[in-house]
Amino acid sequence: MSDPLIVSERLLTAHLGRLEAILTSDIDTSPRATLAANWSLVPLVVGLVGEGCEVTSRNRGPDVRVAPLLLLENGLWAWLGYREEWEGEKPAGRVRRYSFRSAGLTVHFGYRYNRHKPQIFRAEWAGWARWNGSDYGYQAGNAAHPHWQFDALESLKRDDADDRAMTFLSVLKREAKNIKPHEFSPQSMGRDEIGELVGAQELSRIHFASAAAWWKTAPDDAHAHAPASPTDIETWVQETVQYTLRELSRLQGA
Repeated sequence: MSDPLIVSERLLTAHLGRLEAILTSDIDTSPRATLAANWSLVPLVVGLVGEGCEVTSRNRGPDVRVAPLLLLENGLWAWLGYREEWEGEKPAGRVRRYSFRSAGLTVHFGYRYNRHKPQIFRAEWAGWARWNGSDYGYQAGNAAHPHWQFDALESLKRDDADDRAMTFLSVLKREAKNIKPHEFSPQSMGRDEIGELVGAQELSRIHFASAAAWWKTAPDDAHAHAPASPTDIETWVQETVQYTLRELSRLQGA
């Protein structure tokens, strides 16, 4: 059983200051990005802002400001978005307190001054929090925490891909029942058609564990973990960004 991470407003403010230094040390320096918290929202929301940051859409949830992270090639950039949430807790006397809900890094590909920046993948860490409004628990049932999620297929599919995929799926089911399709069969599908069928499967719903020692025996083989301190979150963000940069650099000049 995990415990919620609850901190005072003073400790949370200090955490956000350290987190800003971590995030802004790796992005392109021209945006002069900073980390801002909207204390009026419930839950409290933290994200990147700055004159060089640009607004783009997320696959789920509100728009996000992203900062240029790494120039890939031909003017195409990898962009970094960040969102952190803290829930208000019962004060301890006059001390305002907050409990950690989640932290998430999104990576987008796109050009400067162009809003269309498809979301390619993300790293998320949802903590032991009150997701249903009352009881503490992990988000998404038995999903891994922290985890990676792959968004590129959903981001890049055509607007009519879902409808076309359902048509293809109907054909597959009919053939499985030995009902001859009138117009075409799965064997006649082209690469684009199969790609749309696969792309419509919403693989972004799958949580790929990033901290699971499954080769160990219980209880050391757990794949769901909650941060025990703000330092855990800061270290996770720093190492995740560094790892992401190293892997993205493989695309430079590819």
